[in-house]
Amino acid sequence: MLSRRQFALTAAAGTAALAAAPAAAKGAATATKVEGPVTGGERGTIHGAYFGDLAAHGYVEEEYFVSGTAQSFRPVGELSKDGRWTVAPDARASYRTRVIVHRPIDPAKFNGVVMCEWTNVSTFNDLSNAVNESFWQSGYAYAAVSAQKVGIDGLDAVPDSGLKRWDGERYGSLVHPGDAFSYDIFTQVARALVSAKGRSGPDPLGGLAAKHVIATGESQSAARLATYINAVHPLAGFFSAFIPCVLVGGGSELENPEIIPGESAADYNKRFFSRIVETVIRDDLDVPVLIMLSETEARMFRVPPQPDGPKLRLWEVAGSVHGSACDTGYRPSVAERDGIRDSIGGSDQRMVRFMPTMAAAGLAMIRWREGGDPLARHPRLLRGATPRDIVTDVQGNALGGARLPEVAAPTAAFDTKTSPARGNRHPLSEEALRRLYPADADYANAVRAAVDAALRGDLILPYRAEEYLAEAAKGPVAAG
Repeated sequence: MLSRRQFALTAAAGTAALAAAPAAAKGAATATKVEGPVTGGERGTIHGAYFGDLAAHGYVEEEYFVSGTAQSFRPVGELSKDGRWTVAPDARASYRTRVIVHRPIDPAKFNGVVMCEWTNVSTFNDLSNAVNESFWQSGYAYAAVSAQKVGIDGLDAVPDSGLKRWDGERYGSLVHPGDAFSYDIFTQVARALVSAKGRSGPDPLGGLAAKHVIATGESQSAARLATYINAVHPLAGFFSAFIPCVLVGGGSELENPEIIPGESAADYNKRFFSRIVETVIRDDLDVPVLIMLSETEARMFRVPPQPDGPKLRLWEVAGSVHGSACDTGYRPSVAERDGIRDSIGGSDQRMVRFMPTMAAAGLAMIRWREGGDPLARHPRLLRGATPRDIVTDVQGNALGGARLPEVAAPTAAFDTKTSPARGNRHPLSEEALRRLYPADADYANAVRAAVDAALRGDLILPYRAEEYLAEAAKGPVAAG
């Protein structure tokens, strides 16, 4: 595992993937206009702004508007389950959307990678999930791209949904032609963040020299990424790597379903889920892809979990649930502050967390992309009589999978079945803990062994290892 400093040196010595990135399709518009940082509005703040003091982490948060002409795509042949899709350019339309950027104030802290999130619109609001201290501690820049129409325009049946309804003065000028154009919008906004070529207006990264951009998205947004990877990436060739999280075995449609005036949230969701295309991620990739799944998706995958491939890894993270993909507590706090309806929220705060692992995996994927060791492989969760039956140990924790110290040296049982979205963490009794760890030193040794395995397995970075060891020094009873 490379440290941030080692990685920065490696990335600087390598060939920048961004310089040679082609346009999304032959003849597609590449010039984009960037405006900002955006200020003002009725509320005077960014919709979905970070909840807390970002400056205390050495970062600045800014919002920008990005506009241009986007391309939609039409299928050429069948959208098959193997993900080897072919598409062709279709219609073109103008757009104007927004992006939130978090960047380190000190350029020396930047690791050269932008983690670019496709924001989630499952609640008809534009919400980011991947905002977390793990990115700041490891030197990433972060961008949340508003790629979909309902996140901007909202839904009639959901008050204050959508950016324009939430603050018409600030966001009233935004224009989204429909989700068929979301894939190219995502590419164009991400490219505008890191490349001055074809971009007019300010530099959202404030002069930081980005070497790589990783695309990520959770749940509904992961379905958009699945279609992007299978259909659009072969044409765009822009992103250095992809991390679709809590993907439920399907990609989104390429068509442009309209938002129906007056439609209920339930009917909208029925239409959305009826349009999911069952698929795996194509296995002829030219960039690394990591599918990060929790126990929830392991039980409900629409198609059998695909095997690892030359450029693909699939990790099933033991002790995690669907809500672990927004496990920082950021999203529920933002929703409450901004008056946004958010029935999803995150996981129980003490379930196994996704975000430190995503930060570690991202740097390992860039290491791989730059010619270094491949991203680690991990076994699947252990199944019983059926593929959806996950076998557990005597404490009730899943066996197999990508195992972090919380499950490798447990002080609690992670119940992922009773509440598949949020989960339930049940501390082990002191009697049970003493059976597992007769002395505090036994627990410390077990955690150290688990930490070493997690470092070798690209599951954590050194800073996270230090946090585990510091916690272990308090003993198993305190940790439980």
